Amino acid sequence: MIVFIDDILQDEEHVTVRAIVEDSSLVYSGSFDDPPEYGSSMCTSSFYLGEDENLPENEEELITYLNNLDLDWEIMPKDWDY
Repeated sequence: MIVFIDDILQDEEHVTVRAIVEDSSLVYSGSFDDPPEYGSSMCTSSFYLGEDENLPENEEELITYLNNLDLDWEIMPKDWDY
């Protein structure tokens, strides 16, 4: 689930999103007694819009729209220059 949208780049039908996504990175690998723990990370993902499709302009609706796409998020390196 998206926590915060940092940036959206749209080039005609191609959209690239940079966002903080919860439970995207392993914080603690777990042990015999404790399960693994996951935290939020800055991630990026891309997708294509249909010809007659537009992104929602309202941020809350945009987050819902993107979460419903079930995107494959790639964790950005910690040293990435935002």
